Amino acid sequence: MKRRTFILILLTALTFLLTSCWDRREINDMAFVIATGFDKGSEPGTIVSSVQVPLISAMGGAGSSGGGGGTSGASPYFVDGAEGRNVRESNMNLQQRMSRNLYFAHRRVVVIGEDLAKAGMKEILNLILIEPQSRLSTFLLMSKGKASEMLNTPSQFEKLPGEAIREMAKNSIGVNANDVLQEMQSPGLEPIIPVVEKGSTHIKTETSSKMLMNRFAVLKDDKVRFTTNEEESGGVLWIRNKMRDKSITFPYKNEGEISLKIIQGNMRKKMKMVRGRPSFTITVNTTGILMENEPYVNLEHAESYQKMIQEFEKAVKKQITALLKHAHAEGSDVVGFGYYLYRNHNRSWEKEWQKDWRERLKDLEVTVNVEGDIQRMTNIGLKSKE
Repeated sequence: MKRRTFILILLTALTFLLTSCWDRREINDMAFVIATGFDKGSEPGTIVSSVQVPLISAMGGAGSSGGGGGTSGASPYFVDGAEGRNVRESNMNLQQRMSRNLYFAHRRVVVIGEDLAKAGMKEILNLILIEPQSRLSTFLLMSKGKASEMLNTPSQFEKLPGEAIREMAKNSIGVNANDVLQEMQSPGLEPIIPVVEKGSTHIKTETSSKMLMNRFAVLKDDKVRFTTNEEESGGVLWIRNKMRDKSITFPYKNEGEISLKIIQGNMRKKMKMVRGRPSFTITVNTTGILMENEPYVNLEHAESYQKMIQEFEKAVKKQITALLKHAHAEGSDVVGFGYYLYRNHNRSWEKEWQKDWRERLKDLEVTVNVEGDIQRMTNIGLKSKE
């Protein structure tokens, strides 16, 4: 009898250790957020949060079409937004209009509107950092105009605009929230993020607006200072060592354009003291493949080959110099010269340079050296000139 009583008490006690489904979440009750956009609200101090949610019933299966379309022509995604005094409140206001619970663990893209990015994005970054469902690997971008409009811009290759933005960000400089947070916390180093915007197409299609990602936003602290032009954008790719598999085009003796595909590109920097002040030298080693030869230059001739190399190096140097000149004028250290001093000459950095480093940038002496090479060519063309 005692044995039976003991076994009964033991089994009763073990039931408290059994797991259960008290906190379960059904998939049908969740709205999986793929991309989020943040814009300045209509009132001062307010933020508009927008989400892009895929509509599973409108994706794939019989009757579905290509990217940007769904079953019976229905859109395969849903975009909605709400305004609040902070991000949390705007998300709560948005949730009140949703029949499903917003779930952010699968979010891959965060797009910040231009106006909000210029005012400061610290609150957005802080939310990504402390929100349990957020991933630090989420790509971070700035939109030209409103972020909510970018989330509604269709893509011909992807069903979801958020997925198209993610793929384009990967092929750019691939900056995620973790990268930006680390660079913001690094003394003497400022973040750079890609810019996504609407671009028109020369071919008549159902939608004239297409996504375009060929520029970058340069930050100072948590605020965007300026957006790069075409030449400065090339400089961003060089200093971030992201030029591989991309192309550069430059003129040759006013006879035509030369296009090279970059297969190797690496930047390194060195520092020396000149009259008691730090001076830097940037050296870029790069190799390209000749893809387009409008002047029909014969690279088998040493003189023509050397001339093309010189023009190649000149074009690379011009892109980097243009970026540095603009960034340093804005007080933004995009290369990380200050971070180099912080790590390698910490005592002098903290004692002499840190307090007014952004002002020193304007007069910082930087020498850009480029060592280029053309490894091979695809085709010299129909004819060749010496």
